[in-house]
Amino acid sequence: MQPLVNLALRAARNAGQDLVRSLDRFDPYQSSDQEKSKFVADCAIGLEKSIIFELKNACPEDSYQGRETGFHSPSEGTPKNQWQVCVIDDLVNFRVGLPDFAIIVSCLVNGKTEHTVVVNPMNGDEFSASRGRGAQLNNRRLRCGQLREINQALIGFKTPNHSEGEHVFEIRQKITNLMSQANDVRALGSSVLMMAYAAADRLHGAVLCDMDEYSLNAGSLIAHEAGCLTANLSGEPLIKAPADILVANPRLLKELIQKV
Repeated sequence: MQPLVNLALRAARNAGQDLVRSLDRFDPYQSSDQEKSKFVADCAIGLEKSIIFELKNACPEDSYQGRETGFHSPSEGTPKNQWQVCVIDDLVNFRVGLPDFAIIVSCLVNGKTEHTVVVNPMNGDEFSASRGRGAQLNNRRLRCGQLREINQALIGFKTPNHSEGEHVFEIRQKITNLMSQANDVRALGSSVLMMAYAAADRLHGAVLCDMDEYSLNAGSLIAHEAGCLTANLSGEPLIKAPADILVANPRLLKELIQKV
């Protein structure tokens, strides 16, 4: 495992332990909506700062970008690398207590994601990848599956974050059509975890909407290093956040593109 991956994994583990302890102490049943919102914000911002602080101690010459806290430049000189940090992907699951959310820590070199870790602190899953060196789940090498037929596939999906508009209607129509042709279709919440699940063959593919750069950069590297391919809904491989994305093994992706 690469040294920068070990650094990111250690920081994500520490934040994950703090996150789980905070959840154990918080009583959502006795809390108002305002108190829940403050709790979520405090966790997301506070632990994001703690991860960046830990990374900065090891790499003071790098720059840092947090989903909640914004951009942090080095104290002097041109940054060597850029780190991206997201403590809670997906906030909706976290807010209601569903244990399907992730901590994301990625390292970009010259604008490309070279290393990433995605940790689910609730069940201990630790996904990691380095460009050209493969992807791992809990220190075991990942390879995507080889399923070809959509009617045997378990597909994950996430609809757009907003609830109205022609684009939202079209996406929901596509998902409805897919439901009638796939073996099963599941909405799990965290986009980056669904990409990682496709890499691990827990899902055979996924249709994910409105992915931001944090989840897209991390999820794409893990998926690609495990042998998956990605495309936008038109089948084009070049994707830029915010993005609607398809991910599957190469054999299934062509059929998935046709169905959506």
